[in-house]
Amino acid sequence: MRPICPIVCFILLFAGATGPAQAYIGPGAGFAVISSFLVIFATVILAFLALLAWPFRKVLMFLKTHKSKRARKVKRAIVVGLDGFDPQLVRRYMEEGHLPNFHALSEQGSFRSLETTLPSISPVAWSSFATGVNPGKHRIFDFYTRNANNYMPELSSVKIASIRKGIKFLPKKWMNNQSRAVFLRKSTSFWKILGERGIFSSV
Repeated sequence: MRPICPIVCFILLFAGATGPAQAYIGPGAGFAVISSFLVIFATVILAFLALLAWPFRKVLMFLKTHKSKRARKVKRAIVVGLDGFDPQLVRRYMEEGHLPNFHALSEQGSFRSLETTLPSISPVAWSSFATGVNPGKHRIFDFYTRNANNYMPELSSVKIASIRKGIKFLPKKWMNNQSRAVFLRKSTSFWKILGERGIFSSV
């Protein structure tokens, strides 16, 4: 049996139609139109408010940074920190002429030895450098810590948390999994304190 051509089917369907065609549009189409309109309307309003607030935000930012710029004695500072850095060896190598760039930096700026932490390992020392407090306050003691529930090792500085959120609309509920990083280090880093006072930095 040969297949019927789509054009023939179309002619057969509408050849006998004598009255107006009937159609049904469900309420979902109305919800789609209304929600799309509300999203566009809210976006336009928010964009308009952001444009209105922009000059005021710029003036406030200028006054804040201008005040801190007048009070500061140094225009710009660069901190170079190297992991596993032995200041005694570097001092000796600079005197012997093996590290001319470090020698130039020490003469133009500052070169000081810092005490290390206890224990003297990278995550503990860098956390103390960033916050200016001892490990008992920033709560970082090693690369890893244990999970109190199952005693399995976990990173001590950050935890990846998985959050399951639900969005309910009428009788239906959609579930969505989201992941976010939770920083476990306590105390506040010095660059955050500087940023709150209008002194911005790149880390």
